[in-house]
Amino acid sequence: MELKKREKLMNNRLSLSIVVLVTAVLLGGCVVKDISRTVGHTVKGDYYLDAEKYSEGRQSFEKAVHQDPESASANYYYGRFLLYDKNYVKAKGYLVKARDKEPDNADYQFWAGIGYAGLKDRKREEECYRNALKIDPNHLQSLVYLGHNQLEKKRYHDAFKYYQKALDIWPGSPSALYNRALILKRLGRTPEEKIGWLEYLDYYPSGHMARRAVDHLNYLGDFSYRNHRLGPRTVTLEKIYFEPFSDRLSGNSVESLNLVGGIAEKMKKGKLQILVYQKNNKKLAKARATAIRQYLIEEFPGLPLKRIGISWFDSPQSFKIKKKKMKIEESVSFFISEK
Repeated sequence: MELKKREKLMNNRLSLSIVVLVTAVLLGGCVVKDISRTVGHTVKGDYYLDAEKYSEGRQSFEKAVHQDPESASANYYYGRFLLYDKNYVKAKGYLVKARDKEPDNADYQFWAGIGYAGLKDRKREEECYRNALKIDPNHLQSLVYLGHNQLEKKRYHDAFKYYQKALDIWPGSPSALYNRALILKRLGRTPEEKIGWLEYLDYYPSGHMARRAVDHLNYLGDFSYRNHRLGPRTVTLEKIYFEPFSDRLSGNSVESLNLVGGIAEKMKKGKLQILVYQKNNKKLAKARATAIRQYLIEEFPGLPLKRIGISWFDSPQSFKIKKKKMKIEESVSFFISEK
């Protein structure tokens, strides 16, 4: 989940909190006690979140809120943990209370927005993200989620603007990368859409979102990546490359071939099928299929020759994507039969 990734990257508050605490000690009295309590909440709350101990965190901050109902930090963390229970009504109440106690805290504004999002109150959700950005124009989470909010409302140009700004801060934001390409698709900006999918796959070449990105890319006639059915799994692979006019595998293909070989070897049963298509050149197609099989046999001792089948064709590969007929004049496909 992207939010979780960014929390671990961004929420390094402990050292800052210690500095604040040391400064506050000089002030004396209630201020020291209040700041010390906030620091304690921050350290404990971030620990439970990072360790994914959500149930323990919820129980701990339920007690903290009971002991000090007016504590912004206690309400904030209790609300955060309630979100993991999908108790959106209750979570929103505590997150909004934290925000109202400290309206100049961009994180509190953002998470109040998440509380409203859980209740599908898009108007108030949007207001919270915008308030967070008034406090901190580079608040990454607010930029990304304001982009989501605008995309849902089909405000494509606004959504694109927020995603782009988020990517200026963190070029690897997965949802910003994916949704930027999706917006370009909906706007009919095909050349840019293609670049968008390729950039997403450059960062995230595996997973269900990668498979969907590949479908979009293939539909545009770009086959730099393909999805292959390997037993029970559908796996995204970068195109298998060869040196021009030869059957010598390019070094760029090693990662994809190793992934195929590793999966086939671990399956212990079933036969890996390699299909090579080379328009009007059956001899080269056969040589390339043979070269791939030889590479896999040498690199994966647990994958014997009898478990690898090869086929070669001097015609383009034909298939359909969303009822659109496609042809690739030079391609390599893999599949594993589970029997």
